Amino acid sequence: MNIILITGMPGSGKSLLSDILKERGYTVISMSGVLRKRYEKEAKIGEKLMDFAKRMREIYGDGVVARLCIEEVSPKLNKIAFDGVRSLSEVEEFKRLGEPIIIAVHSPPSVRYNRIISRMRPDDSKNISELRLRDMDELKFGIGGVIAMADYIIVNDSTIDEFKKRADELLSRILK
Repeated sequence: MNIILITGMPGSGKSLLSDILKERGYTVISMSGVLRKRYEKEAKIGEKLMDFAKRMREIYGDGVVARLCIEEVSPKLNKIAFDGVRSLSEVEEFKRLGEPIIIAVHSPPSVRYNRIISRMRPDDSKNISELRLRDMDELKFGIGGVIAMADYIIVNDSTIDEFKKRADELLSRILK
């Protein structure tokens, strides 16, 4: 099974890389999507998704979201990517499926913040101070360790077309 783990800070372009992998025949499982399904069933009244994620990790351990994602993997799949890896504990969980390739998508904070504010997803932070707090939460989860241990990094500091070009060049080189 070909396994790709996608990591990066919020707004870095992970979803764009996921779309490119889908075009190449990969099944992509969004870790936040899997977490959100659980959140909709089990969140406390008024609890934010990030607080729910923290509570899940406190109760079930740092690899809980990865384990939930693995439950969704069909044994028939041979090309799969997980979008949104946030800790080395999650990486260890995914290694139960095989030897993954970790790709980090990096964008400078100012670029990411502008993207997040302009995309206006319902659960996105709405101002710079909230975005910085979210970054700190992500770093506490351990995302910095995953980025540091990534096999490849794609810098996304320009246009969508430029990012697609960089991603295609990398994927063509590493995926046979």
